[in-house]
Amino acid sequence: MRATLLLIFTLISTLGLSQETPKDKREKIEQLKIAFFTKELDLTTEQSEKFWPLYHEMETKFRDIKRERKKLNDELRTNFDSLSDQEVKTKVNTILDGELREVELKKEYNKKFADIIGYKKAAKLLSLEQRFKRELLNRVNQPGPPKGPQR
Repeated sequence: MRATLLLIFTLISTLGLSQETPKDKREKIEQLKIAFFTKELDLTTEQSEKFWPLYHEMETKFRDIKRERKKLNDELRTNFDSLSDQEVKTKVNTILDGELREVELKKEYNKKFADIIGYKKAAKLLSLEQRFKRELLNRVNQPGPPKGPQR
């Protein structure tokens, strides 16, 4: 497993991420993420065919919720002094409702993922996103050749 992770993160350094367009970087990071998740979850071909469309659907929904929350946070930050108490209350409640929607979305998709890959792998998935980001940032920020994953 360490060898596979080493291979994945070695790819990061050989991809030349710093000299590519943002779209190219996102695509390559997405490819690394797919490889990382597929390996960590030990997905079969059949599971992958069902898992990835569902995962991307969930990501899109999360992105929409986060975008809405960010917009409201920006409005609060930039217009705070000119907003009435009621306007602030409404925006804050909408932000908090977005957080609740994220939790409900996690519960909904955890069930859907469990139907495809089982509950153990679905539970493992909950922490893989953060782990992937942490590993990616560690590799990008470390000078020299990539080392084995930190656990």
